[in-house]
Amino acid sequence: MVGQNAIFAAVVIGIAVTVFGVFVWPFWNLIPSYVTEEVLVVYVDDQGRCVAQTADNYLVPIGKCDAKQGEIITTEYDVKIKERLVQSIRRL
Repeated sequence: MVGQNAIFAAVVIGIAVTVFGVFVWPFWNLIPSYVTEEVLVVYVDDQGRCVAQTADNYLVPIGKCDAKQGEIITTEYDVKIKERLVQSIRRL
C-alpha cells in the first residue's frame, strides 16, 4: 500500500510540472535570441524601417536603418523569428 506522503509528493510534483509547462515554458520562448549577420536590405518604408533577407533566404524585420534597398549590411535580428515562421508554415 502506498503511503499518504508518497501520494502527496506525487501530487505536488504533478502540479509543479503542470505550472512549469503552462506558465514558464511559453514565456521562455518569447525571450529573443539575437544573431549578427550580413543581410540584404530588400525593403525600406517611408519611416526608415527595413526588412532584410538573410543568408538562408528568410525575410526579417530589422527596425530602423540608414541603408537603401539592395545594400548588404551587417545587422542584429531575433533568430526566433525564423523559427516561428517555420512553425507557422508547418501548421498550414
